[in-house]
Amino acid sequence: MKTENKRLELLLAATEVFLEQGFDQTLMSHISDRAKCSKGTLYSYFASKQELFCEAIFEATAQEASVVVVEPVSTDEAVDDTLTRFGVSYLKMAYSPRFQALRRLVFAATSDIEVGRTVYQKAVKPHVLRAADFLASAMKRGRLQDADPELAAWHLIGLLESESLLKFLMHSLESSALENVDAVVGRTVKVFCDSYKA
Repeated sequence: MKTENKRLELLLAATEVFLEQGFDQTLMSHISDRAKCSKGTLYSYFASKQELFCEAIFEATAQEASVVVVEPVSTDEAVDDTLTRFGVSYLKMAYSPRFQALRRLVFAATSDIEVGRTVYQKAVKPHVLRAADFLASAMKRGRLQDADPELAAWHLIGLLESESLLKFLMHSLESSALENVDAVVGRTVKVFCDSYKA
């Protein structure tokens, strides 16, 4: 009989093995060995390595992303303040050691086009849409200029990562790079609001 606890146990084992060996080098038998179960049990929960990988990434990134705050603390909170809290929580999440490892794992696995598309649709886009919902609300209240809120959310996230992403991709991001996260977010919010504030 399948249980949620067992599913989570398998996902944890899979995440550990994928992080250690990468997507391409990992076999289902490696994961079943780590989880101390049969391959049959593993396949009864996940039909393929691709499905297991995607589910493991969804579970791991959902836990990490739960710290990202995008809602205002009150109806009269200034947009700048909400964006600042969002920016700080987003960057601390995105550049935490574990999340960096998960991102590298996904980037390395995206030679499998379906895996890349699935991870994007289920683990990336929903968080962008959460930011877009807040921006749409701010636009509706006249706090931001009327624009495409999803595009504005991509601009915001792009600005937040503009000082770190390329360095991260080139393995050149200093471990102390985000010690000044408040300053990075301050610059981002200023540029974003200069473009979008009503």
